[in-house]
Amino acid sequence: MLTEVFKIFSDTLSVHEPEPNYATMLPKVKKDPRHALSFLERKIKEINKTQPKNYVETSNVFGKGFLIPLVRNGIFPNLIFLNRDFRETAKSLYKRGSTPMRTQRGAHFSADPRVPGSLPIFSPDTLSDYQLCYWGVLDSYFRQLEAKNIYDQEGKKYCWVTANDFHDFDLTMSIGLHFGLQVENYNSAKALHSEIATQHHNPNINKREVHQASLTKEEIEVIDRIAFFKPLFIDEVLSSGFISNELTSEINN
Repeated sequence: MLTEVFKIFSDTLSVHEPEPNYATMLPKVKKDPRHALSFLERKIKEINKTQPKNYVETSNVFGKGFLIPLVRNGIFPNLIFLNRDFRETAKSLYKRGSTPMRTQRGAHFSADPRVPGSLPIFSPDTLSDYQLCYWGVLDSYFRQLEAKNIYDQEGKKYCWVTANDFHDFDLTMSIGLHFGLQVENYNSAKALHSEIATQHHNPNINKREVHQASLTKEEIEVIDRIAFFKPLFIDEVLSSGFISNELTSEINN
């Protein structure tokens, strides 16, 4: 939906995971981060070939090995940090079979807890598939907070959003304006936004069963294992508003 909704803005190309694709390169980058440098050179050349003034690309892989090399070279793209309920996101990854360090989809779209720079957690091999998916969601949030700190220090632009934010046309417009985007025809943009907002984007095709009854216990185990290394990050997680009520209640008790 994020990709589609940015198409309401004028002189803007909005695409999702085009070639060259970050996801294709991520397995190599996790083995050797220097692969990101040559890839980013190719990527920037392709972006510079595009005609519109503004370029928007959505990818949940970009922040897992490509942002840091890019900012080290002095390039600071505007960033959108997209979040939703951590449990629902982990369940989605689990249903898709996108398990970090265990499946092919996980290799292409998720970080790896065994790789430097990832959110540390001890004994990841003993985690269940769902726990690894939940770790993957927290790892993304960990990287978002890291990027926020860098951008705050450098005075660069970013925006925290949820998927639900883009169902509101006025809020969508304000996010676009924050990044300097405009619309040529307000009414046409609003009509297009309404059409996009009513569609179901990127639905899960695979319906792998999630055992709901055990999720709180599994999530607490992940949080506990991370807290040995990153207790302040866990404080951020618990105050984020993206954890389930069941987990909050269990921890508070």
